[in-house]
Amino acid sequence: MQRTGLIIGPEYTMDLILDVLRSMVDYELAVVMSIENGSTLKVRKAKGILYKPELDDFELSLDFRKDLKKIINNRETYLFKEDEKHIDTYSEILDLPDGHSCLVSPLYIQDTPIGVLTLDHRSCSMFDATLVKSINTLSGLLSVNLAQYHTNKILYEQNKNLVNERNNLLQDVNTSLKNVIGESERWKEVVNNIRLVAGRDTPVLLQGETGTGKEVVARAVHNLSLRAQRPFIAINCSTLTDSLMESELFGHEKGAFTGAINKKPGRFELAHSGTLFLDEIGELPLNLQPKLLRVIQEGEFERVGGIKTIKTDVRIITATNTDLLEAVKKKSFREDLFYRLNVFPVYLPPLRERGDDVVLLARYFLGDIKKKYGIINLDFSRESIEYLKSSKWPGNVRELQNTVERAVLLCGDEKINVSHLQSSVEEAMTGQERAGAKDFIPLRLDVVIRDHIERTLE
Repeated sequence: MQRTGLIIGPEYTMDLILDVLRSMVDYELAVVMSIENGSTLKVRKAKGILYKPELDDFELSLDFRKDLKKIINNRETYLFKEDEKHIDTYSEILDLPDGHSCLVSPLYIQDTPIGVLTLDHRSCSMFDATLVKSINTLSGLLSVNLAQYHTNKILYEQNKNLVNERNNLLQDVNTSLKNVIGESERWKEVVNNIRLVAGRDTPVLLQGETGTGKEVVARAVHNLSLRAQRPFIAINCSTLTDSLMESELFGHEKGAFTGAINKKPGRFELAHSGTLFLDEIGELPLNLQPKLLRVIQEGEFERVGGIKTIKTDVRIITATNTDLLEAVKKKSFREDLFYRLNVFPVYLPPLRERGDDVVLLARYFLGDIKKKYGIINLDFSRESIEYLKSSKWPGNVRELQNTVERAVLLCGDEKINVSHLQSSVEEAMTGQERAGAKDFIPLRLDVVIRDHIERTLE
């Protein structure tokens, strides 16, 4: 199974939601506006046959539009009656007839207004009360999307300067990326994403097959961040039982359970002011997910067996080699937690999609192994390099490292030949066939949105 496409951002998914909306109602203009500085509405997306480029830069002050401000404060979708007099929001750009169909839906995240959705059609009675219910559902999705859109806009437009400033202060940026090895276009995308997101505290979700280097990338994000001099704490969510996992993450008080002879700080306390990396997040027990969600949202928790609330400030990076969307469908992973973690997804391609990176990595690992064993004169033969290039590499970076070390132990001379690599590669291919391994498919936001819309409207 091949990867179906690149991971997409909130601007695309906003467009997708409006497409879904158009399949439900024949609007001529749909506009999503965000609330800026508490009193200004600014267009973020406009779509429909009435769209004009001037709408892209349109904004208005709520101080002069008390009617819109009232609708936003009421938190209910408002459908204007055919004979109801009102100010046309886009009258400076569009000349709509009296009595045209018009609807305004406030967009909220919890109790905070973040924007509005407006729908317009030149004909009368195009929208009705039945539509309002569906709009309320889609408004919730648009609210999440608009919040992500705002975050990513800041990330892409403002954070570039912040990242560059941070990197310029480092004596050697390459030191932070020394283990993030590769020159293929696919891998350059990963490196660019690392540089882009590192300077913010935005949650990062690393997606990819086992062995693609997720912890290496997580450390690189940390090392390039403003938290680089603070702790980097990692934990694998699949390695412990439910009760032990809770204790590892949040700590426990003395006497909290049998064997708890001393108070123990959890990983969130150890990572305070730094970065916490949660590997295999899809394996986190369902009963612990609300507690994790609370820490992400509120920055506080209690130790196991404790009543004192502890504040923590950590940057969260998570990783998965499984389909979290499928886990959400099966209700083994909370949807609200998924959205919190999936703010900035980064897909790590398998080695077989990275071209000649396999040679760069093999040489890198050989250099490390030579130092480890005190070997001076040892290199790959020309034939072994061609073999690595031409093989459809069955494993990933971790398997390549093991293969190179095994080849070093087998060769016993100054050259690593094809035969020294062949057995490991063929074993890996056989193992992959036995396991029926499939390429990892990253979570695409358009799939997430469509699935959520379908399940919500059922």
